[in-house]
Amino acid sequence: PIFFSRPQADLVRGRDYSFVDGGTMLSINTLDSRVKVAYDQKTFASFFTDEWRFGTGKLVSFRNKWFFHIPITKEIPDFEREQVNHVVGIDRGLRFLISTYDNNSSCKFVSGKQIMHIREKYASVRAQLQSKGTRNAKRTLKRLSGKENRWMSDVNHQISKTLCQTYGKGTLFVLEDLAGVSFEEENLRGSKKHNRQLRSWSFYQLEQFLTYKARE
Repeated sequence: PIFFSRPQADLVRGRDYSFVDGGTMLSINTLDSRVKVAYDQKTFASFFTDEWRFGTGKLVSFRNKWFFHIPITKEIPDFEREQVNHVVGIDRGLRFLISTYDNNSSCKFVSGKQIMHIREKYASVRAQLQSKGTRNAKRTLKRLSGKENRWMSDVNHQISKTLCQTYGKGTLFVLEDLAGVSFEEENLRGSKKHNRQLRSWSFYQLEQFLTYKARE
């Protein structure tokens, strides 16, 4: 169904959407009437339990397709130190995105070589577009930025998910505190390319993703 005349994102409050017909259809309130649409039930079925709470949805049009994003939350018990049976230290960087060392003296590394190569491609395209300075170039820059940010988020999601799956329950992850670390040019001894990569990679986002995945 066509809800709007042009692509955009609109918030849909909890009272304006619901799952009906035994949970097989999604019902959404529109300006004209309430409509029912099918959705991927298989991947969503596990959230229909009392422990999950649905929030304000977001209706998004993208490339002539409609998507409905729903934030879902649940309460997680507080962490207890008595639950720890495995400790893993994590160091973040560029040559290796993460390096881990656990209490069994086992080390693991995630290489950042391919990641840096892809980011240099993005940087090169950005520099070319910025030098043009046209309206079309600025629009392309905006799309490119969104694409790169989504890609970076996906990488951090994969790393944090893999860490949780690899080490399992009862693991305490220990990360260095980057809050007071300055990434100003004068404080870095690497090349200009290295400094740019170091300042712009989302180290804190990886920490956030790992935190909520580990707690869950």
